[in-house]
Amino acid sequence: MPKLIVSNQRTDEMIGDLGTLPPEYRRYVAGQAQRMVWLAEPGDVFVLPVELDEEFLSYVARLKGIDRASWTVVVPPVGRLGEDVLSRDRLEDAEFVTRLRSVVRAHDVRTILPFHFDRVSVRLARALGLDERTPGFAFAAQSGTNMLNSKAAFRALAVGHGIPVPHGTVTDDRAEAEEFVWQALDAGQPVIIKQDFHVGGIGNEIVSPVPGIRPIGATGTEVITDRAALTAHLDRRWTHYTGPHRGRAVLEHYTPESPAIYSELLVTDDGVRLVGHGEMRMKPVINGLIVPAPSERLAAFAAFLDDSRRLSETLRRMGYRGSLSVDAIVTPEEQVLVNEINGRVVGSAHIHRIGEELVGEDYTSARVLIEKRRVAFPDFRTTLDKLVAAGLAYDRSRRTGVVVTVHDNARTGGFGGSCLIARDDVAARALEEEVDALFGAQVPDDDQE
Repeated sequence: MPKLIVSNQRTDEMIGDLGTLPPEYRRYVAGQAQRMVWLAEPGDVFVLPVELDEEFLSYVARLKGIDRASWTVVVPPVGRLGEDVLSRDRLEDAEFVTRLRSVVRAHDVRTILPFHFDRVSVRLARALGLDERTPGFAFAAQSGTNMLNSKAAFRALAVGHGIPVPHGTVTDDRAEAEEFVWQALDAGQPVIIKQDFHVGGIGNEIVSPVPGIRPIGATGTEVITDRAALTAHLDRRWTHYTGPHRGRAVLEHYTPESPAIYSELLVTDDGVRLVGHGEMRMKPVINGLIVPAPSERLAAFAAFLDDSRRLSETLRRMGYRGSLSVDAIVTPEEQVLVNEINGRVVGSAHIHRIGEELVGEDYTSARVLIEKRRVAFPDFRTTLDKLVAAGLAYDRSRRTGVVVTVHDNARTGGFGGSCLIARDDVAARALEEEVDALFGAQVPDDDQE
């Protein structure tokens, strides 16, 4: 059954006012919106912030074995923030909604799949008559998905299930927060302070009593060695930590040099399915994936997957339907501590779909996949020609090679993406070196989900 895919990669509910996002980051988001096309099936309709390069869209359809002509892309008028994000004013433009309604009817679309099921998506679904048949709509319509993306709500759910999490607390009280952080710093323990709602580590910062702490999963580290300095820091940053709505902050003991991992699950009326798992490449916040997670060999990993399923089953009983990720860290002592859930189309969804459809059901055991972001591709035709000439383009018979997952058509430069598929970890690293030699290494700046 055809669906309406709305690639609203960032919303006000996820991060606050979209206008606070730097222009370069908004351009990055516009490129990443292309990832949703990998989730498409025949007859689907896409709402994207910018037009796609036609050669790229045909390339995706060809790899997926779908007739490109069955798809329709609809782009709303430019809004107050320009063309890079699907802001509320764009999605609720009256002429756009009328035009989209006509396309939806022509394709016999019955359901909607937004990246993030926020209030704007709920209103759009109702306006288009897609509310009754969309799985989990009732839950989303009551801001249920907003709750799922709350780091504070996560801690309550996880602790209630007896799932191991980093030692921490949730508070909207600045004095309580200062006392918690100071007790940790005084004992030599770094602390990560998180905004309740944000993505990809962007709302997180670390305070540490010692220098040299690399901020994995956060935007930076500040060294604080006395109480007065901590007071001054919180005076300056507390409104940032509590977000635009002056909500709660999440404070946790931070364990340095702990890889970030995730499990991706699909929650349906029939139950919960483990889609896959991987490790997030943090530079210092998410800048790609390794699938499957190298830490799957650890004794604690099976328990992590069991915990992920238990959380997902609870959310299914609550009424949630759709993709879900459970995020965790692997400590140097090989413990797995769960630290977040995300109830939306997560940033790994397109990689696992590529694995399933292009490689096969055994992709997690037979292959290693590396996702690269911020790749500086030339125009799409040149990109493909260079991959083919170098013998690196994805080959279905060998089930190895490079898949271009995002291509900005040199519109802004440096925001492309790829999925490298190899037989094992050694071959995957070698393939990455070849891709870097061909197109240049990834841009070293901070990157997001």
